[in-house]
Amino acid sequence: MKYHTGIIALIAAMAIMALFAGCVSQTDDTGSGQATAEPGTGSITAATGLSYPIVDTNQGTCYSNSELIDGPAEGVAFYGQDAQYTGITPSYTDNGDGTVTDDVTGLIWAQDVSDASMSWEDAGKYCEDLELAGYDDWRLPTVKELWSIRDFSQGWPWVDTDYFYLVGDGSEMAQHHSWTSNPYLVVSEYQNQQVEGNPAWIVNDWTGHIKAMSGNRFVRAVRGVTTYGINDFVDNGDGTVTDEATGLIWSQDDNGEAINWEAALAYAERATTAGYDDWRLPNIKELQSIADYSGVFPATDSGVFHLTELTNVVYDPDTGEEIGTQTTYPFYWSSTSNPYVEAYHEEAGDTVESDYEPGYTYAWTLASGYCPDMDGYDLHGAGAVVFDTKAEEVSDGSGIEVFYHYVRLVRGGDVTETPDGDPTTINTDRVVVFEEGDTGMGNRGNGSGDEQEMPDMAAAAEQLGVTEDALLAAMGEPGQITPDFAAAAVALGVTEAELLDALETSAVEEQK
Repeated sequence: MKYHTGIIALIAAMAIMALFAGCVSQTDDTGSGQATAEPGTGSITAATGLSYPIVDTNQGTCYSNSELIDGPAEGVAFYGQDAQYTGITPSYTDNGDGTVTDDVTGLIWAQDVSDASMSWEDAGKYCEDLELAGYDDWRLPTVKELWSIRDFSQGWPWVDTDYFYLVGDGSEMAQHHSWTSNPYLVVSEYQNQQVEGNPAWIVNDWTGHIKAMSGNRFVRAVRGVTTYGINDFVDNGDGTVTDEATGLIWSQDDNGEAINWEAALAYAERATTAGYDDWRLPNIKELQSIADYSGVFPATDSGVFHLTELTNVVYDPDTGEEIGTQTTYPFYWSSTSNPYVEAYHEEAGDTVESDYEPGYTYAWTLASGYCPDMDGYDLHGAGAVVFDTKAEEVSDGSGIEVFYHYVRLVRGGDVTETPDGDPTTINTDRVVVFEEGDTGMGNRGNGSGDEQEMPDMAAAAEQLGVTEDALLAAMGEPGQITPDFAAAAVALGVTEAELLDALETSAVEEQK
């Protein structure tokens, strides 16, 4: 696979860095009970004894703030990260008929995503009309169902491609996203255009994020048990909360202050809340399991969890003057790093102006409150999963990093200590190039590895009614880390769709 050092690198950089471009129970999260088997699906409880088993992230390597390291010893900096605690190992069965069974959750998945992207409304109908492998009971997955098949062993893309196929090669943002069944229902006074209208939650197969978006996205259909992802919280009365659906035990309070990732790991390892000394920093799948996508704010059950209340300051995008404030809630660190994004760093020609490898310096977070853009407008949604730089000393210089977040502790679950990790989780021979999907936009990539043309920035600027200098200033020179397309669109006074269309059109004209 080959990435152009121009716009393709910029697209990859923006997708990766969109996390803090200023930035749980589910929609049907009511009740508890055990999963019941449907024909051909198996039973979740039969396999694990849990109605909502958390499939391990499969991250087997350890990281400092800026590099790959051997598993640190207990009491040493960076001890207690994801690779050093291993949960229920991912296990899939390729059924040989275009479907894949998750042996842990019991869910049956379409092996391919849809051939074309579509609106969220059409995505539901696509699943209803789908007949695959002799079944006609396909549906859109919930956020938590689709998140369950994420694989964090190496990233880019964030699924096990031995079993789950995608479209394209990751160079086209319009081919990154898969719809979930959860609409984004949180409304605030200050919203970015991305979450206005009729947004729904997506999972980005290539950059790993969970975000609220509108527009056209792809679809991976699912069938089987419908109780996966439903929490069953019990307040233990001692400052802890048990989720009987997952088997995890949580601290009821967060730590009350924003700290960097290394400090978060150390805090968790030292904690003795409620008399227990086996607390850990949750991995990103564990942490996301307590998010609530039903439209409540904060996006966590505040009836059982206590969250530090924060103030989000909102600025005028044009003048930079403060125009308002709104109550929000923390981002929480996970123990999961965003590993080395090889397709971005090497294939893009190593154009990032940073002393540190992209990926090694980042860790995943969950937004319990708004996930704002640089001006404070809700951009990705309460409940978003994004990543941030682990510490100020390894800043990438983008100006969109935060570095300091909060901690919610976890213990229990079907977890084994694995101090050395398991580097064999990395598959260097995996497939990362797929057939192109139809985005309806005239795709840049062709899935063959051919080098692609750069857009004509002057032509794109003319189409947008702005100067070329203004366009370059908003987006940055090709290869530079800058705000994402949504933030660039806001800076230019256009919509994200208009910006993407102008870039796409000019690239097509260049190829002609």
